[in-house]
Amino acid sequence: MTTDHAAGRDQETGRAHAVLRTTADLPAPWAALCGASVGVVQGRWDGPRGTGSADPCPECLRLAAG
Repeated sequence: MTTDHAAGRDQETGRAHAVLRTTADLPAPWAALCGASVGVVQGRWDGPRGTGSADPCPECLRLAAG
């Protein structure tokens, strides 16, 4: 699992998405790896708010692992 990604969250659904860490400091909204719009970025993708969350995006999981 790579640590080049931050954990983002879709505010409407609560689903966790991977966001490139290099863009996480830019203003919202962010684009997740899967293309979804993300309104909140908090923590590492390989942490409890990303892959350890209750609803991580399956496409972001696949793309971040590649």
